[in-house]
Amino acid sequence: MLTRLLPHLPTWRRALRRRRRTLAVLVVAAAAVLLVPSLVPGSVTGTGVVVAAEDLPTGTALEAEQMRTVEVASSLVPSGAETAVEDLVGERLAAPVAEGGPILSGDLLATGEDSLPEGTALLAVPVPEVLLPHLRSGTRIELLMSDPVDGSATRIPAEIRSLSAAATSTGALSTGTDTGVQALVLVDRQRSGEVAHALGTSNVTVSVIR
Repeated sequence: MLTRLLPHLPTWRRALRRRRRTLAVLVVAAAAVLLVPSLVPGSVTGTGVVVAAEDLPTGTALEAEQMRTVEVASSLVPSGAETAVEDLVGERLAAPVAEGGPILSGDLLATGEDSLPEGTALLAVPVPEVLLPHLRSGTRIELLMSDPVDGSATRIPAEIRSLSAAATSTGALSTGTDTGVQALVLVDRQRSGEVAHALGTSNVTVSVIR
C-alpha cells in the first residue's frame, strides 16, 4: 500500500503548501469558536429568566406551558428572578403577572398561604418612578390621602403585592405618577372604599415605611 502512496506524496505536499494560508485561517477560526464563548462576560451572553407566556391572574397554579425562558443581560436581571421553568411548576401566584413579565420569587405564595388574606382587598395604585427601586413584593407602604376641602390627611397602611410589567422593563419611564406603572397593594377591606374614592380624585401619595 505504501508503494502506491509514495508517488503521490510530492503532489500532496505542493497542494498543502498552496493552501497553507487557508488552512491556517480555518484553524484560527475553529479555535475562536471554542474559546470565545468562555471569554465573553456574563453580562453580554445573558442569563435565562423565566417570564409569563400569557397573562397570569392571582392564584394561578403554574404549568410549564404558561411560562418560557428569555435571555436577559446579567446586569438587568431583576432581583428575585427565577431561572428554571421546571422549578416553578405547581407553584401558585400571590399576584398577577402580565405576559412577558418576569416571574419573581416574591410573586409566589408561601406554602399554605392564602392568595388574598381574609379581611383584605387588592387595589391598583399608581406609583412614581423615583420609588420603583424601593418597591417589591412585601414592601410596606402608606397611602397618604388628602382632603381637598379641609386639607386634612389620612394615612392607610398597605403592602405591595406586585408591580406592573412596566416597572421591570428596560425601556425608559417618564417622571411623576403618570408613568403607567401601578402597584397591586393589599389594604384593610373596610378602608378599601375610602382608598378607591381617593384614587378617583387623584389625592393619593405613596410613601415607603419600615
